[in-house]
Amino acid sequence: MSEEALPLVDYRGNCHCGAFKFTFKAPELKKTFACNCSICYKIGYLWCAPPKEHFVIVKGDEKDLKSYEFGNRTIAHKFCPTCGISVMCRTSDGKLGVNLRTLMDVDVAALPVTISDMASKPPLYQVPDPVVVENVGEGMNVYSGSCHCGAIGYTVVKPDKIVRAKECNCSICYREAALWIYPPATSVTFKGLESLTEYTFGVGDTYHGSCSICGSSLRERFTEPGRTDMALNVRTLNGFDLSSIEIRKSDARDFRGVYRM
Repeated sequence: MSEEALPLVDYRGNCHCGAFKFTFKAPELKKTFACNCSICYKIGYLWCAPPKEHFVIVKGDEKDLKSYEFGNRTIAHKFCPTCGISVMCRTSDGKLGVNLRTLMDVDVAALPVTISDMASKPPLYQVPDPVVVENVGEGMNVYSGSCHCGAIGYTVVKPDKIVRAKECNCSICYREAALWIYPPATSVTFKGLESLTEYTFGVGDTYHGSCSICGSSLRERFTEPGRTDMALNVRTLNGFDLSSIEIRKSDARDFRGVYRM
């Protein structure tokens, strides 16, 4: 049976704060697609391409999403300006892509992923200059990262190498596709924080920080008394091989109550 003849299933999704909600009809999702290009790698997209005639916005307006283009500017990446979640993209020839991480009631993590190798396709991504840290001690490990557009950069100095990161399945971390490490806040030097958007919810003790220009999820800032660390998303490290580290999964989906939208 051709895909056009398959029965259609209703799907619904949203950014985390709920300012933008949508539905679409498509054949049952049995796989997803990822890309290793510079933006998809940092954002952690998992893609599907529903028929645009079956895509319906039920809350908010697409024009209210922030739009980010780069390179040859043939794709507009769209994210919520409030919570920073990357929702979708549109190509210059009218095609639609939806980030499956934003779907409700779908175990997207169980879907097989087909990876498209686009990292070497021109125009090549120009990695932003690292944030310089003076007087680094002997034997220390230095890692530099940034959002995609380069407005925000950081360098973290650690006595040990990065060998593992945490993948959390809570409602926001999964949408961010974040892979977290937790260095002392004093070991991280930032530049460009005036371009950071922070978002909190629930009890309000964790502030998720993303770039207001390109939507890259960079950090978590904690306000719990006595807590001195921060979370950094290692997807945003430049020149870092994620396949070289252990990814530890954390089941926090219902840690502070069931997420409903």
